[in-house]
Amino acid sequence: MRNVLLMCLFLTGCATQMVTPEKRTHDFYTFYLMAFVTDSKEDDLDSLKMRDYIAQDTLSRLQKISSLYEQEIIGSDYFTYTQDYAAEWIPDLSVSNAINYASGKVVNVQLGVGNERKLQLKVYLRTEDGKWKIYRVTDVSHHFEQYIFDDRAIAAAQRYAAGITSP
Repeated sequence: MRNVLLMCLFLTGCATQMVTPEKRTHDFYTFYLMAFVTDSKEDDLDSLKMRDYIAQDTLSRLQKISSLYEQEIIGSDYFTYTQDYAAEWIPDLSVSNAINYASGKVVNVQLGVGNERKLQLKVYLRTEDGKWKIYRVTDVSHHFEQYIFDDRAIAAAQRYAAGITSP
């Protein structure tokens, strides 16, 4: 019996720990903001890095929406709610402690946006492939969300895109 207990304790000690949602979020935004400002293409929706940090359903929806001609569902970058970003603002990134939300976690993220101003985002995470992955981002500062999960809006955008000719 004692050997079984020792073996269980040994195996528990060897188990890998999942990186916290706060660290995953901070790591993602550190990577993403740098890629965003340098146009490195590492932040392309089909990149390995993006697949590592972002839930598959979210990536699929963003790719689908982005492929639609003249879509109006996403009006700015989904992960920053900005049109552009400056490298000197990256050090102002901060991530709060995670709180439980539904079957996942939510963290508040503050992005520096110049002149000592901050943009507050709410970032939702869930586990996928043994990692915390981002599946939803909302703009708390402006009480706004880009509705990438609205299937009716996506269908309407598809119908609209099919009815017009691209340049």
